Amino acid sequence: MLLIPTTIIAQDDMKSLDSLAEIAISNGNFAGGYLLRTKQIDTLSKQVNKGDSNLIRLIANRGMCLERIKKFDEALIEEKKAVELWTKFQDTTSYTYASLLSNLSICQIDVNQLDAAIENSQKSISILETLPKTTMTQWMYQAKTYINKAEVLAKAKRFKEAITEEWKGLEIFRRYYGNDTSPYLKELTYLQKYLKESGNEEEADKIAIKLEEGAADLRLPKVKEFASAEEASKYNKEAIYCCNYYLDHPITAPKMIEAGQFFENWNNLSKDVRINMGKFEHDLLQSQGGSLCYLAYEASMITNELRNNVKFDKVIYLAAIVEVTGFYVDNKQSIGLVATLEPFAKVYSIDNPKPVLKLAEEQYDALMKLMKENRNTKLQ
Repeated sequence: MLLIPTTIIAQDDMKSLDSLAEIAISNGNFAGGYLLRTKQIDTLSKQVNKGDSNLIRLIANRGMCLERIKKFDEALIEEKKAVELWTKFQDTTSYTYASLLSNLSICQIDVNQLDAAIENSQKSISILETLPKTTMTQWMYQAKTYINKAEVLAKAKRFKEAITEEWKGLEIFRRYYGNDTSPYLKELTYLQKYLKESGNEEEADKIAIKLEEGAADLRLPKVKEFASAEEASKYNKEAIYCCNYYLDHPITAPKMIEAGQFFENWNNLSKDVRINMGKFEHDLLQSQGGSLCYLAYEASMITNELRNNVKFDKVIYLAAIVEVTGFYVDNKQSIGLVATLEPFAKVYSIDNPKPVLKLAEEQYDALMKLMKENRNTKLQ
């Protein structure tokens, strides 16, 4: 009989519990998440000392489960414990510490400890503002901390300060989602509330109009397969809308995949546009990041061909190269390096497209040469 060490069994149990807890919490089952986190904590406490980073994170996570099921006093105790342990055994300068302070401030808001909540929100912000940020997750940490501080300032009737902090958070949301998407507009409702409560009815009404228009991602048509060119032609308007959404929003916006899939499916059957494939286009499609950029190139070609009722020409091609370069520059942090677009990005300027146009002319000439060669080959 093979004997399995108890430490391995414990590790497997912990992985299983962690997976179950993540699923429960992501599905909104915070009571179940609390019970599973408690089992994890009980198991891990027997293996590590109380200053273990994973143990402290579990305590904090259990505290936020309690907060979500409105057991505010118990949640506050857990979050205080997590902050105290992290301060004593880990550090006071990391993303984790800033996050723990933000959690604590949320629990302090719940029990009306507003001064303490404001203080801990600001501590969290002060740490985050000094740390390098290279990912969306890191920026969103900071956005949510601004938003959290705005909430507690509003509760304290300090609306002018609340509005300032809310705008800081919204600016990060705008950068990563766009200013007409569900995540942005959902947060914008809080700004409207703070403006209204501060007595600034005029600005609050302006936001109300924007909110009534609704989110662009909610207006996107559902992705569909097209049976024929004739069917695709009936959806030209929807294809343009999806193309515009893709071009006008950051790659992290909520429905970028769906928008791209819609006009890609449409383009595969449509006879109303023509997108020629050359070396530039082929090279773009050789990486995931390049494929995302190719969709921006395709979106530009589709919209301009449909609007001008032209099936490919030089002006439309050059405009697409400029547009995909801008898309790449704006989204490079999320997409990663795309070698094909680097020469264009290095000379790109939103105010002066001429250097990119010069490079685009070279690609156009190469494409025309390739198309001519292909025609001659077919004729032989």
